[in-house]
Amino acid sequence: MENTYLLGAHRGIVLITIIAYFTLTLFIGYIGRAGKASHDDAELKDWAVAGRNIGAIVLGLAWSATYFSSYAVLGVAGQAYTEGLSVMNLATAYFVPTAALMYIFGAGINILGRTNNYMSVGDLLEDRYGTKYARLPIIITTLIFSGYFTGIQLIGAALVLEQLAGIPYFIALILGAAVLCIYVMMGGFKSTALTDTLQATLLFIALFGGGIIAIKITGGKLFSMLIEKVGVAGITSPGLKGLATPVFGISYSINIILYCFGYMFFQWMLAAENPQALRKAAGIYSVVCPAGYIFGSILLGVAGLAIGLKAARPDYIFPVVIVEFFGPVMASVLIAGVLGATQSTAASVLAGVSLCSSYDLYKKMINPNASEKKVVVISRTMSVLVLVGSIILAMTAREGIMLLGAIGISFFSVTAPSVLASVFWPRATKQAAIAAPFIGLVVLCYTVFVQKNMLGIHPGLWGACTSMIALIIISYITPKTEEERIDRICGTISAVYNKKLHSLWFPTKPGNAVATFLLVAQMFAICYGLKYIRSTTLILGMAPQYAWVVFWWAVSLICMWYIFNHTPIDTTVKK
Repeated sequence: MENTYLLGAHRGIVLITIIAYFTLTLFIGYIGRAGKASHDDAELKDWAVAGRNIGAIVLGLAWSATYFSSYAVLGVAGQAYTEGLSVMNLATAYFVPTAALMYIFGAGINILGRTNNYMSVGDLLEDRYGTKYARLPIIITTLIFSGYFTGIQLIGAALVLEQLAGIPYFIALILGAAVLCIYVMMGGFKSTALTDTLQATLLFIALFGGGIIAIKITGGKLFSMLIEKVGVAGITSPGLKGLATPVFGISYSINIILYCFGYMFFQWMLAAENPQALRKAAGIYSVVCPAGYIFGSILLGVAGLAIGLKAARPDYIFPVVIVEFFGPVMASVLIAGVLGATQSTAASVLAGVSLCSSYDLYKKMINPNASEKKVVVISRTMSVLVLVGSIILAMTAREGIMLLGAIGISFFSVTAPSVLASVFWPRATKQAAIAAPFIGLVVLCYTVFVQKNMLGIHPGLWGACTSMIALIIISYITPKTEEERIDRICGTISAVYNKKLHSLWFPTKPGNAVATFLLVAQMFAICYGLKYIRSTTLILGMAPQYAWVVFWWAVSLICMWYIFNHTPIDTTVKK
């Protein structure tokens, strides 16, 4: 029977690549293992917040790797292949605003965490709102999110291994899950941080290499070929199939920004060795992630469309292009990049849910007398259980990376208002912090499963807005939080940023206000620019729509730099 797999005749090269990659990740995970410490608290500290000593480079790459996923290699390229440049609405506008939050918000969280010995976002919520039940929304959303998002990463890796080399889907799932489980069990967030550094590097090479390949295979005439092939619809919004409308693009971008308040990203804020490390890490992330998309997977997907390559499904266009033009060795390197993408995101999610279930749920809500050692043991056990559930999901839901991703990344949007309010809004109350996320979750589920993308708006934004409105209303009709808590939490934040309590939400310096406005405006400029710029006249060989997005990315980087340099943060504050 004829071998129909892309690399079916070169399984040896593929297997060697897989073995080498997995061996290296296991070795790095072993280096970061928890349990080397001489006392239990240190072991939990290593597991939960990576010893609070993660430097800028590792942190920046770990943050990038958590945002990169199989969607970065497979999903974005696949969308560019079917939609054209309109995918830039969904893959460019949110990175720099997220990086700004990473430092500005994260610096205060890092200082609070060190001062009050927080091991998780749940510690902050309980401390600020004065009840252990304030942990419930983040626990429930994290547990729901974990199965979806870990499952999507396993699906991505398994599909690539199956389609490239004919490795059975189930075997690929088990192999990827087993390696992932082992190194997360060894060291939690500490091992995850170290392995993410390797994975982000591999992935960036794969993505950036994809962009170079796109230019090479089209002889430097990518955009003119694209326009000739599909016309102006291929370079404008909403795209060839009408997915990326401006409204959906903006709501999707806001949802991804809120994703940075998810459990695992919060742990990275707590794990940074100091706020300065967060600042440098944010700079790394703001360049690495968008560059990988803008100059990598988007260009490669568009190149596949421009030259008329055929792929069994859009998600496969990245490996199809690599194999078609560069053969088995380069394709094997790509496999390492895809595995890095899937495992880096899955590892952070897996470490987060195992910690959330063992520490926030078990120790803090069920058995306060549980030893730190027992918490780590339960975390390791939960890693296995979550992966089993994710494997079941991956076996029963192979309908595509985009759908599961859209569902998964939305769950944290409903908890973001309560997390933000815990430090920036003194009037927020415990009743609101507990109830509002669940109200938002109901609306989120309605717009995901019943009235999908209602009014063309991403479900995550519906959930977040509902949660925020409920938080405000309930806070004003319930008793204020006691002054001692406000002074200790919000008062510390006001001292860190040298601002008054009533102005913690927004920039008060004119320059910062303008820069912040431009960071928000660039999302609208990108999403609406791709709709209303209809010219096909190339600019320096680029479609004007593509040049427009690159320009606004540069503007946003300048704005971020300005904000960082004009936001004094007092790292010596202790309350």
